[in-house]
Amino acid sequence: MATKNPWYGYKRIAVMCRRAGMSIGNRLVYRIMKAHDLLKRRSPPQPELQHAQRLFELLPQGPNELWQADVTYIYIPGFGWRYAVTVIDYYSRYLLALHLTSSYAAAEVLVALDKAIEEAERIHGTLRRRPTLVTDNGSSFIARRFLAGIKERFSHVRIRYRTPTQLGLLERFHRTLKKEEVYWRMYDSPDHARECLAEFRKRYNEDRPHWALLPAPGADPITPVEVYRDAVAIEIPKWQGWAKEAQRRIEALSAA
Repeated sequence: MATKNPWYGYKRIAVMCRRAGMSIGNRLVYRIMKAHDLLKRRSPPQPELQHAQRLFELLPQGPNELWQADVTYIYIPGFGWRYAVTVIDYYSRYLLALHLTSSYAAAEVLVALDKAIEEAERIHGTLRRRPTLVTDNGSSFIARRFLAGIKERFSHVRIRYRTPTQLGLLERFHRTLKKEEVYWRMYDSPDHARECLAEFRKRYNEDRPHWALLPAPGADPITPVEVYRDAVAIEIPKWQGWAKEAQRRIEALSAA
């Protein structure tokens, strides 16, 4: 399990072993991985996330209430830089779309959102309410074509200028994408990259337990698909004061 997933730490490997039917504790997995030099190197601690970012995390009470969209870069030798447009469901951490394109134009971002809606409706049927879509202030997300394309489908909220960590979920996801997929691959072409990214998306949604998805206090984390598709209940933060402040901030940003 660890050799197939060298980017995972011992705790996640232990969870995956238990999900596979093995009766094994975290400490034993740690000792085994240490003995075989399989422990993941500890990354330097990330700075504390800004208060505004955490406010957004409190809002959704179920799938398809709050989505985030963002763009990151992927280099393909011989072809140059490509853009990966990602759309993720905040509540379940389910990756709805991962669209690789040569252009950062509004039209390509709308293609990614079309794919996200198609995936959401494949699982849940026609969406009964418009999701809130959180983006940054990148040129594609403020373009007239983009705004016209989402007007009837989303409630759009843009993060404040120079506060990118308000988009913290996708910032963290992009680090995961790079560490667990992009940096381990040598893509032959954009088409090859798309195939690999599709495999990664399936692995991320269906095989990779997410630490934010706990069905009960002290329980092992579960995967995004179990929350998004199978409706497994998870613990929701109960910081009600922050939730009220988050709603106020969302309304203020929407009115701006």
